Amino acid sequence: MNNFTETQKTMFLVMAIFGLVVPNGAFVYLSITRWDLVVAAMTNPIALVFIVEAFALMFFFAWLIHRQGLKAPGGIAFIIMSLVGSMMFSVPACLWLWIKKSRQNLSAK
Repeated sequence: MNNFTETQKTMFLVMAIFGLVVPNGAFVYLSITRWDLVVAAMTNPIALVFIVEAFALMFFFAWLIHRQGLKAPGGIAFIIMSLVGSMMFSVPACLWLWIKKSRQNLSAK
């Protein structure tokens, strides 16, 4: 995980914050103010295909994380982060956390 530059590490953090605030913020806002749009999306077969695909990818990535032995965050934490903040948040956030942990471990040696 140390083959990323400081700029790339920073971009992972920026992307994670963006993913948490923008797409997730829009979903939360619309869930509160326009519940009818959420219901319409859940009854739209095309939207359901994308939702199922996102869930399948989330579980696949969680399995890969577990299989690779990545910790802090692990596969379960990745699933929780994805459900709370979307995969646009969880993927770059996990990468940022793993890079941060890897660099801390190198500096401690």
